[in-house]
Order: sequence, then C-alpha cells, then structure tokens
Amino acid sequence: MQTYSQHFLPKLQGYQTELLERLELLVNIDSGTGQREGINEIMAYLALWLGEIGCSVSLHDSEGFGQNLVARLWGIGGVRLLLVGHLDTVYGAGAATARPFHVADGLAFGPGVIDMKSGVLMGLYSLRALLESGFDQFGEIIVVFNNDEEVGSAGSAPLLREIAQQVDLGLVLEASRAAEVITKSRKGADKYMMEIMGIPAHSGAEPHKGRSAVIELAHKMIAVHNLNMLYPGVTFNVTRLSSSEPLNIVPEVARCHISVRAYNEQGLSLAAKALEQVASGCSVPDTRTKLTCIRGRAPYAATSEILRLVEMAQEEGKALGLSIVAEGKGGLSDANLLMEAGIPVLDSLGPIGGGMHDLNREYLRVDTIPLRGALLAGLISRLCLSKLTGV
Repeated sequence: MQTYSQHFLPKLQGYQTELLERLELLVNIDSGTGQREGINEIMAYLALWLGEIGCSVSLHDSEGFGQNLVARLWGIGGVRLLLVGHLDTVYGAGAATARPFHVADGLAFGPGVIDMKSGVLMGLYSLRALLESGFDQFGEIIVVFNNDEEVGSAGSAPLLREIAQQVDLGLVLEASRAAEVITKSRKGADKYMMEIMGIPAHSGAEPHKGRSAVIELAHKMIAVHNLNMLYPGVTFNVTRLSSSEPLNIVPEVARCHISVRAYNEQGLSLAAKALEQVASGCSVPDTRTKLTCIRGRAPYAATSEILRLVEMAQEEGKALGLSIVAEGKGGLSDANLLMEAGIPVLDSLGPIGGGMHDLNREYLRVDTIPLRGALLAGLISRLCLSKLTGV
C-alpha cells in the first residue's frame, strides 16, 4: 500500500530553523484567554505567514477574546478538510516575561509552547510542505485558529460550527504525550451549581435557631465525591466553594460547582440522576437545595468513521517508523465541538510534550515537530487521494 508521509519529512526538517524562530516569537507574546492585544498580535503574524503560502485569510473578532483566524486553500480534488488549533493559553499577563522561550537538551520551554503554539505552527508548515510538493488533490482545506479554547470556545463556537458544515472531516492539532499516540475519543462534560439555602441566626446568641447552609453543603460535597466510585469512566469534581461571609451569623447560603465528565451520554445521564438524588436529600433539617445544570461539551466518541481515520493514520505512521495507537482522553478539546457538529474528527495530531498548564514545567520535544508534521501531511494526502483511489 502506497504511503506519503515519508516524502514530507525532509521538507519539514528543512523548515525547522525558521519554525523555531517563529515559535520563539509567538511564545514570547502573552496570549492568555482574554488578553486581546497579544492574541491579535499573534493572529496578525499567522495571517501573514499563511498568506505567504497562498491561503486566503480572514480575521473574525470575538467580543472579549480578540480575533479568530480562518484561512482557506482550494485544490482540484473533492475532499474538504478542516484543521483546528488555538492560540490562547491558561497563563496570566507577564508569563512570557517570567518564563520566556528557551531550548535546553532538546526541549523547548515557555508559556503555550506545547498547548498549543507549536501545534499551530506545525500545521502551517505541514500545509507548506504539501503545497511546495505540488499537492492539490483536495477540494478545500480550511484552517481555524481560535482564541478561547481554554475556556470552552464560548466565543468561537458559532464560527467553528458554521465552518464544520462546510467540510467532510476535521483534524485537531492538540499535542500528544508520545509520537505514536493520537486521540480517537474524549469525555464530554456537564457543569453543575449546587446551592444550599439555610436559616440565618446569630452564632453567639441563638445558634440553635440557625440551619447552616455550609454544613449541609459539606455533607453533600462528600456524597458527590463518593459518586466517583460508582460509575466506570464517570468523574465528579467539586470546586469553587462560596458562602455568606459574616462570621457572627450561621450561614444562610452556600454553593459549590461540580464538573462531571463521561465518555458517553449515558454516563452523563447517570451522573445527572445521581446528583439529583444527592440534592434531594437533607442532613441539616430545614435546609433547601437547588441544583442547576449547565450543558457542556458533548462526548467525542470513536465512531466507525473515526476508526477508519485511525487506520489511515496508522498506515502513514508505518512509513515513519511509528506504530500509531489511538487513545481516549479525559480532557476536552474543540474535537468535542466538531463531533457534536456532525463531522468525524481525529485529535492530538500535534507535536509531543507535556507539563501543560504549569508554567514551570510546560515543554515541547523539539525533534518531534518534523516527524509529526510529516505524519499530518501524509495523512492529509491519504485522506484526499482515498476518495479518488479507494485506498
């Protein structure tokens, strides 16, 4: 069976010096979610670089977040592909000054170096390798780089959903933990707020007349935590606690937030019923509980179409000496959103690294950029040519 990825590896290796120079530039710009100035500066650079390789580029402003980028390439084939990456990071202003880009012992460090500025640039250079090789057997390749993935893509979701209707499949450039690993599924997530209403009373003069919302919430949080043992693959995380604050009053109000994750809708449904049962109980008499669900991202499940994409990636991996394995992940990404929009998706096609969301630990394995970039270019080639050849 013919493979393509090995033909792109020398080109990607040849781009490495320039790519790392550009990566240093991007990493040293603060672009935490909502930091519009930095986000827009990075998007301007990417618009320029994508334009240089022949893309038609447009920028779309999202209130509170800055600009999202959409780039388009047209070929002579039939397959319509979407590449997705994000430029926002989890770090606050000043992170780039505190931890600027640097390379040591084959590892690159800096805010967003693996999550996911290197993946974005790798995707750009994979497209360059395809185009400079004369490959045009695609119908259209659309690239979306968004600015708010770290907070659930609330502002960019309408844009992503709109573009998802214009393509046949999606490829997400999130990083991976190993060169052989890609992602075929991710958990979905629902968010809950549990609010307790108690009865206030002076804590010194007549505490017996009060009913503490905090104590009731404490009982319920332990009950929620214990749900982690009931349903395989379903997790419950209690966070963001608050209550009425006067020290001399038995607390009247207390609340917490709960993140629930599961690999399928059945798991999320079981979690909802379990939380409702916890909310309906009462350990402190005369307290009341209100449970509110905020629907999050739907599960990204491994359908037969996705498993076929995995097989294609495995074939291309062999040409690079990689035995590709597709895993399920507990974390969320824009792959969840694209899957919910109705297109098959492969995720974690970016370079290799770790320490995500920890400024002092986040790192990129520099030598994996050409390797994984060649895998991506080869996979795009196979996906496009398979419609013509039946491979």
